[in-house]
Amino acid sequence: MLLYKLFLFCYPKIAKLIGFFNPKAKQWTIGQQKVWEEIAVYEKQLQGHPIIWIHAASYGEFEQGLPIIEAIKLKFPKYKIWLTFFSPSGYEHRKNDPDVDAVTYLPLDGPENAKAFIEKVNPQLILFIKYEFWFYYLSAAKSKNIPTILTSAIFRPDQLFFKWYGGFYRNMLSLFTRVLVQSKDDYNLIAPIITNKKIFITGDTRYDRVVQTAQDETSIKWMQLLSNHKNIVAGSTWKEDEELLSKTTAHFTQLNWIIVPHHVDAKNIESCKIIFPTAITLTQLLENNIQQTKPIILIIDRIGVLRLLYKYAFVSYVGGGFSKDGIHNVLEPAAFGNPVIWGPNDIKYKEAIGLRNSEGGYLIKNEAALVMHLNELLQNTNLYNQIGKNAHNFIVTHAGATHKTMNELVKYLQAE
Repeated sequence: MLLYKLFLFCYPKIAKLIGFFNPKAKQWTIGQQKVWEEIAVYEKQLQGHPIIWIHAASYGEFEQGLPIIEAIKLKFPKYKIWLTFFSPSGYEHRKNDPDVDAVTYLPLDGPENAKAFIEKVNPQLILFIKYEFWFYYLSAAKSKNIPTILTSAIFRPDQLFFKWYGGFYRNMLSLFTRVLVQSKDDYNLIAPIITNKKIFITGDTRYDRVVQTAQDETSIKWMQLLSNHKNIVAGSTWKEDEELLSKTTAHFTQLNWIIVPHHVDAKNIESCKIIFPTAITLTQLLENNIQQTKPIILIIDRIGVLRLLYKYAFVSYVGGGFSKDGIHNVLEPAAFGNPVIWGPNDIKYKEAIGLRNSEGGYLIKNEAALVMHLNELLQNTNLYNQIGKNAHNFIVTHAGATHKTMNELVKYLQAE
């Protein structure tokens, strides 16, 4: 408890300090300064309506929660959705989202903030997506008998809940009314901590989300400007990925290479252009509006493109696997039924491990491995088709978590 209080005390001060040279920290600090003003506006707008408060740490967790949001709006239209984020990456991208009725930052946890927020929002149900454990918010909700549900939850043995000194966090977990976990492994990890009457295996709603995306018939018009060569789409890349890919492009000059950096700010795009000196940006492509007759290296310098871009890939490469944090979302490209390749750090990502165990994708450790697998897929049509089929089947067989989640939520919601 003491360490938790120390974290709450230090975090805003550290964020303010590093905000001088870190844009995300600066955005978070500014957001926290304005958050109560935003809350007051939405409180007035939604007065008299029953509210469901949904909290997502960041953009990725929102994507995971979106199928649930859509299902709630469809089945229980009288409820208004109040969405909160902790990270600027979620708030900045979704602050005007049409699927919800209010979007704000989550005021930093604390006894006064939690009490004030709960009283102003007055939710009838609270959902936390995947993780995020805020003691005072959970305590305030419990004191008011507001059901609080953790959805699509995932647990690992190295988390604080399972350390000898993690008693405070184990108690925090017990404050949830329901914990909806992704797998039997997650269930077995937390069953000794909280009563198993609170735990239900419902799966991972991200699979439902990527199935929706794969079924989206929206086309990207500017793709018609590229030459009629196969496309390698590299999504959410970091510098390590880009350096590896830059070396690999020399082996495959008859392919279009489409690079989508994890961050598309001006500084990062310039850094990416240095690594790919012959590349052009999407902005340059659209400004020239010239049909390409030869393969090119294209750097995407705009947000919101990647999800649908994967449908045009012959092979998708997912970045992050050469960083300490690990890979990004391998499910989005897999849903389109094409082979997926990523770097070595996937140990914390069950979906990536499951995808490669299902032979729907490859983990690679170096340039030589990437070159080898691309050659195999280009030269062996049967192998290519089988890997793509495996990827698609892996996604389809794991879909359905939204339906299972809704079966639990309906116990706390009232139909019209």
